Amino acid sequence: MVIRYDYGKKEVDACLSVLVELMTILGEFRDNIVLVGGWIPYFLMENNRHEHVGSLDIDIALDFQKISGDTYKTILQILKSRGYEEGKQPFIFYRTIPTENSGNITVEVDLLTGEYGGTGESHRTQSIQDIRARKARGCDLVFKQNRSLKISANMPDGALNEVTIKIATVVPFLIMKGMCIWDRYKEKDAYDIYFTILHYPGGINELVKIFQSFKSNKLVREGLGKIKAKFKDIDAPGPVWLINFEDIDDEEEKERVKRDAYERVSAFLDTLEIDEFKEG
Repeated sequence: MVIRYDYGKKEVDACLSVLVELMTILGEFRDNIVLVGGWIPYFLMENNRHEHVGSLDIDIALDFQKISGDTYKTILQILKSRGYEEGKQPFIFYRTIPTENSGNITVEVDLLTGEYGGTGESHRTQSIQDIRARKARGCDLVFKQNRSLKISANMPDGALNEVTIKIATVVPFLIMKGMCIWDRYKEKDAYDIYFTILHYPGGINELVKIFQSFKSNKLVREGLGKIKAKFKDIDAPGPVWLINFEDIDDEEEKERVKRDAYERVSAFLDTLEIDEFKEG
């Protein structure tokens, strides 16, 4: 189990370094690439950024309908030329960078894309140039619901660089997290969901206003319904995974945090009149 204390400054900084490098080398394609996944709460909640653990990996969504194959170098050629190694899964790449203490840190980069408009439902990947990206449920939303952000960090070569990237806004982020927490066992999903609802500027009232106009979208209702199912009481997976990720020892504090998570998520989703997702 990966918990908060596994997110050390050295490891998180290495991941941020790779993120800036990645978005620098893929500059030609940046208009059609959106950052998703565990970095989003860190970047969205600027006033509480110092409280979020960051991420140890990078998830980027590629808009296969807009990325042209008519380029001087393909995405795959660019990645390989800069030391990114393809994993056993075609949509995963690894970037290993040295640290000050002669060790290495390896950062995983996952290439994601939307489900609709490409290969059929039976295919879990979509061809983009000469790579394959994994189709992720809810990812289609992110290509219309994103915003630009400047980020900076020392790249692996030591250069301090600033780059403008696109990041998911709160709607596609929470929907994709809802899909994730339903399909896998990863404590940080619960942490990211709670952190976002707890710290979003304007609070639950503002979140409700934002989501109201998307309520009729089937993917939005599904993603929120899956969050509701995982936070349906204080001992449901969501609240329990949250305190496990936070590695809380004190029993009273455990109960307080679990209850707060359950009540906040419920207040948000009940106001939107979201039903718990059930399969079948």
